[in-house]
Amino acid sequence: MPGAGVGQPVGVEGSGTETLPFVGRKDEIARFLEILEEPAGQAIVVSGQAGMGKTWLVNRLASIAEAHTEFTCRTTRFEVTPDDSVTSTLELILSHAKDAAESAAGFFEVTDRGRKQLKALMGLVPQGDKLTELIGVLGSEAKGHLRNKFLDVLRALSKRMPANARAIFVIDPEKLMHPESADSWRIIVKGLPPKVLFVFAQRPQDTLVSDNAFLALPNVHRVPGAADGLYTLDEPSVDEMVEFAAPQIRAPMDEVREAVARYKGHPYAVAAALGLIADGRPLDELPVDPTEERIAATQWDQVCTKHGEDAIKLFEAMAVLEEAAPLETVDVVAAVERVRRTQLLADRFLKSLVREEGDGWRIYHVILADHVQERLEKESGAEAYHRRAIVLFRESLRVSREKQSAPDALAARRLTVHVRYVDGDEAFARTFVNECGQALMTLGLLDTFINESFRILDLPELDLAMEAAVRGNLGLIHRSRGELDAAEAMHRKALKINEKLGRLEGMAADYGNLGLIHRRRGELDEAEAMHRKALETEEKLGQLEGMATQYGNLALIHQRRGELDQAEAMHRKALEINEKLGRLEGVAREYGNLGLIHRDRGELDEAEAMQRKALQINETLGRLEGMAIQYSNLGRICKDRGDADGARENWIKARDLYTRAQMPHLAEKMQGQIDGLGESE
Repeated sequence: MPGAGVGQPVGVEGSGTETLPFVGRKDEIARFLEILEEPAGQAIVVSGQAGMGKTWLVNRLASIAEAHTEFTCRTTRFEVTPDDSVTSTLELILSHAKDAAESAAGFFEVTDRGRKQLKALMGLVPQGDKLTELIGVLGSEAKGHLRNKFLDVLRALSKRMPANARAIFVIDPEKLMHPESADSWRIIVKGLPPKVLFVFAQRPQDTLVSDNAFLALPNVHRVPGAADGLYTLDEPSVDEMVEFAAPQIRAPMDEVREAVARYKGHPYAVAAALGLIADGRPLDELPVDPTEERIAATQWDQVCTKHGEDAIKLFEAMAVLEEAAPLETVDVVAAVERVRRTQLLADRFLKSLVREEGDGWRIYHVILADHVQERLEKESGAEAYHRRAIVLFRESLRVSREKQSAPDALAARRLTVHVRYVDGDEAFARTFVNECGQALMTLGLLDTFINESFRILDLPELDLAMEAAVRGNLGLIHRSRGELDAAEAMHRKALKINEKLGRLEGMAADYGNLGLIHRRRGELDEAEAMHRKALETEEKLGQLEGMATQYGNLALIHQRRGELDQAEAMHRKALEINEKLGRLEGVAREYGNLGLIHRDRGELDEAEAMQRKALQINETLGRLEGMAIQYSNLGRICKDRGDADGARENWIKARDLYTRAQMPHLAEKMQGQIDGLGESE
């Protein structure tokens, strides 16, 4: 059934009534509590057909664990799809865990639920030295397969948790898991340390339920134990649901009970039938059996026959969008007027078929959403909705680029999905590289960036130039996280491909990025050589933008060497080109760099003026990293003036922005500077 926030009351939504109470599943709950008592690292598999209440039960187990009186339990939940490899899932969890371990408490109030939950999970580790040690493990580079680092992190977490603590990770596929993920999950679960519990929700045909070697592990438990998974609800549980729904039903209740009894406790069927009855569906028009497709078909028929064409378009648009989207976006994709949509969702039955999630709305259950999508596919009706989504999201990203303002997150994340449906894999890859990648990095949505990148690299017959671009971009992500060896490996792979293809533009980018890695390591001669190669290539291409970037990079090397006059001359060359091109991001960068030169000369007023110019531009662009850099620099200027309070205020802002941008090594550096202020006082 539909998910609910961990630790919140969980019920059955989409019934046509108010949210129904959680009912039944006493045996499963009792078995879960037994497993919780055991300290060994374990995994639970909750299996069952779609509509049997896996997510309903999993969320209930989580809320029970969080409320346990003898154990301190924290749960975090991740949804995966068949496209999400184990590698991308582990990347997601690890990046969130690093953020959670070192972020200010208030930050998580404005981020996604997964990261917010992980913050609570990190609360299992006592503050101070133990948490600092854990952050060190989280920040280390992976040796070998990423799952090795993941297990290292789990061991570090387990070692630092009290004996009565439990860290619970829920992996809940939207439909099915990646078909080749069983081997990796088997290795991870086999190596789980004490006090760590994984809960997997699975359909009977899903990867882990189909893997006998995984199920044979001594620390894997099936809840329930039956091979066919979750069974139907017992009669008293169904009676509870009927009694709760009764106030909205006009039909005779004895007849309602008789009609609902035919579903023999099937959770989705009972909840859906009660909703249909409350909406006036005659009892003799209810499905005769609880097949999920029959139930969804009847719900959809109710929408179509009673609620009209605009309701149909509204739900078809939500099915195509898949993710929760603002209602204004749904209006455009559905081609429905806002006033009409407001009228439709004021209806009790229609409102029950959707749920609010974050800032958007979506169809409440995958069974109904899948039914609507399948009907669209059969009738070749999906393409119009996808094309409207493409136009809307593409225009949104175009406007943000032209205005150099913060891009829309939904457009950056979802444009490629709709392009892939309409125009295929090649167009999907091209759209990601040319239109979405930079927007995702600007917004700090590195999880999506990584997942999409791996999906492109997994494409059959991937164009070599595209592979080089994707690997180069992944190198940027590794560098932003301080993973310099991994970043260098990616850029060298990209450079090798570009040299083979003779792609000067790609070679210039790779030279420049390798130069940045060398500079980060303090290898200034190697860095200068790479940047000069990049500049020479950009000059051959006549690319002013690239030339400006390399002038700025060479200036920073002069700056590191204390050659301030040469550095200033290079920065001013870069600034002149960026101003000529109207590249606000480049203008901001050079203002900031010139501010650093003024500071090195002791010209603090001029330094502050330059940093504030840069900050104002980055605020307009919504660039988290740029804003963090400027606050960091302003903090140093305050410190030079002896203004410890001003330095602390600016550095706290910088730390929080670096955290939001998923750059934990720089957030950690800021925290060190803040702590250093306290020591000096």
